Amino acid sequence: MSDRLSRRTALLLGAGALASVAAPATAQVIAPTANTVFVLPGVGQVTTLTYRAKVVSANPATRRVVLETPNGKRWAVKAPLIVGDLSLLRNGETIIVRLVPGLVTALGKARQGVPGEVINDVGLNDGLPGWPEGFGVRRVTITTILVNIDKVGGTISFEGPDGYVRTIKAADQKVLADLAQVNIGDLCQITYVEAMAFNALP
Repeated sequence: MSDRLSRRTALLLGAGALASVAAPATAQVIAPTANTVFVLPGVGQVTTLTYRAKVVSANPATRRVVLETPNGKRWAVKAPLIVGDLSLLRNGETIIVRLVPGLVTALGKARQGVPGEVINDVGLNDGLPGWPEGFGVRRVTITTILVNIDKVGGTISFEGPDGYVRTIKAADQKVLADLAQVNIGDLCQITYVEAMAFNALP
């Protein structure tokens, strides 16, 4: 039993395909907490964002996990094998989600799509050199609305598929140049890299 609990507590959400699942907001929006600081190669100092989410469902056969954040947003993750045994997750269980913002690798105005629509999600199962251990690194392409642009600092802020805003640094000069072509409020297609993990509450 202790081994089972320990495996569940250490369950990590790694890379996987992710899709937004529409749901009406039923609770007050709760912003994630900023806590642990990492220094990532090519990125610099970043702060982990942490929030709670409820497990709506977990299908071990398809490896699809649906989560609900406190703001009522539901989103789905297709968890890879490295996540472990999904049968250890219980419907209605509250877990802790941790995000490590990485880099924006592509940016442009979207010609179609709706905010929050995930176009692609590729798992980097081997992680990235210098990134924190215990996190699954993934590359996500999403259609979303720009919340803020810092052209001096080279960062953009946008809402992720979980409904929370991230501020992520541009990866290179090409992305920095693309920042000059967009404005706050634009519907954009953004490709970014971030790391994610989740742990069951004790």
